[in-house]
Amino acid sequence: MFKSNYSSQRSSFRSHHPSSHHSPSHQSHRLHLHEKYSTFHVHSSDYEVVFVNNETSTNTMNKLLNHVNTCKQYSIDTESERANNQLSLIQINSIPIETPSRVMLFELKHLPDQHSQKYEKILQMFQLIFRLDNEIYSWGNMHRELEPAKDLIIWPIPAELIDIQPHFSVWYDWARIQCGVQSLSHRNDKNNDNEIIQQHHQQSSCHCHPPSPYKINELWSLQNAFMYGCKLFIDKSCRLSHWSLSLSSSHSSLSHVERMKMIHYATHDVMAVTFLIRPITENWTFEKIKNRKIGEIFVAFNSTKLPPLPTSKNKKNKKIKNINMQKFATLFRCNDSAAEQISSDDEIYLNQLIEPNDFKNEQNNNNNNNDDDEINLLQDQIEPIDVDYTPVINDDEPTEPTQQREPEPTEQELNDIELIINAENQLEKHHDNEGIKPNEGLEKNPPKRKNKPHRHRERSQAARKRKNKKRTKKLRLHRYRYCVTQPLYFKYPMALVRMVLDEYNIDYVHVKRQEGCLVVGLKNKLIKKQYERQIPEDLFDGRNYQRHYRRQRRTR
Repeated sequence: MFKSNYSSQRSSFRSHHPSSHHSPSHQSHRLHLHEKYSTFHVHSSDYEVVFVNNETSTNTMNKLLNHVNTCKQYSIDTESERANNQLSLIQINSIPIETPSRVMLFELKHLPDQHSQKYEKILQMFQLIFRLDNEIYSWGNMHRELEPAKDLIIWPIPAELIDIQPHFSVWYDWARIQCGVQSLSHRNDKNNDNEIIQQHHQQSSCHCHPPSPYKINELWSLQNAFMYGCKLFIDKSCRLSHWSLSLSSSHSSLSHVERMKMIHYATHDVMAVTFLIRPITENWTFEKIKNRKIGEIFVAFNSTKLPPLPTSKNKKNKKIKNINMQKFATLFRCNDSAAEQISSDDEIYLNQLIEPNDFKNEQNNNNNNNDDDEINLLQDQIEPIDVDYTPVINDDEPTEPTQQREPEPTEQELNDIELIINAENQLEKHHDNEGIKPNEGLEKNPPKRKNKPHRHRERSQAARKRKNKKRTKKLRLHRYRYCVTQPLYFKYPMALVRMVLDEYNIDYVHVKRQEGCLVVGLKNKLIKKQYERQIPEDLFDGRNYQRHYRRQRRTR
């Protein structure tokens, strides 16, 4: 079993071989954060790292099987290959009854043969980890991230997957309030005057922890969660790495220093999730986190069910088509024989025989309520966007009533219809003899048509802005449904990036710069494959930037 021993090498990990895909500005920002906050680090005596691949011995496999058989709680994280964004590494941190815990690194690109005994033991290991009644904690939607590994894991997953990321914002706001209340309790105020109490309520805010930089219901990144909530720094410089390469083999194309950096990042990234489980689920205060004991963090605990997240319910009301009674009466007064007769299929329902303004106030109130509802966006932001998104049928669209079959007319009704037709023919002959046009009265005094104002005209300017913002957020969901990331030279402007993609005939949706990398949103899987096939990985490096820059200057 490979036991971690990185405490003596941590300083060398940061100083040697900086990531080539980060801009100098990003590196300076990272160094500034590293100087401002203490680095999140777990001592090597509190955990052990175990590599699960084709080189893992049978003895190590058996020890792991015995270990996971006794554990009921885990935290999990995944890493994807930088070049093609394919799932390459699964990190699972066990939470045993006694330390040390195990950090298991499953290298999916280096597993043994599927017909071998080692592969069967790996499958058995996944079955024990994801068995029923187990709790698997994660930072993000793990159902989506584990989908490419369906051949290894029983699907649907029997264990309970608990995503603590959406609950962090609720806990952080609560902890800031508690911190402000505790700071007030140190004041020596013995006067119970109402004015002093009111003044204290106004000042009961935390000054040692800044307010959330995110909007309501917006997801936090793990790095910001540690900086704001724990005053600790997590170095994410290795997040975009070649995770498909071997981390434990001496024959790997990665250098020793690069492998040590990636192993350190992978282990501490998943242990960071374990670190935040109890503060969020048990409502720890900032003071309790500061005075924590490591034995309380990485050992089994009595699970607490998380409260439901606050959600905004969208009220959708079906529209009712109204029939204007004035138009209805005019239709019956019309004596024009050329007028179109009402078909038996054009039925008129009782719920339509109402005045048009009966529901006007109710619809206006409902429209205002709909405009005030905020849309919930769960991406990570930085995390991948949900690929399982399916369009929802809009309940606001008016639905046509089901056509009902009319009963056959009786003999008496047929006789009445003949009398009406004969009377109408005699009236037409009388009009012809008198020289009166059938619709003359209607032309002189035509009924005034009341145009119903459009809904968007009835909305206020603030309501229109809210509606447009809501629509924009929905459209942004599709921007990065199929995305590709690659290194980007820090001087590359987005206009030049778009021009280069147009030269390669790449039908992209949107491009953006994120943490020194280029994120390209594509329309579908075919275009994504075309991008991976045509675009070289170093297309947007410094050398190509100089080439495009010189070419642009020559064309001016």
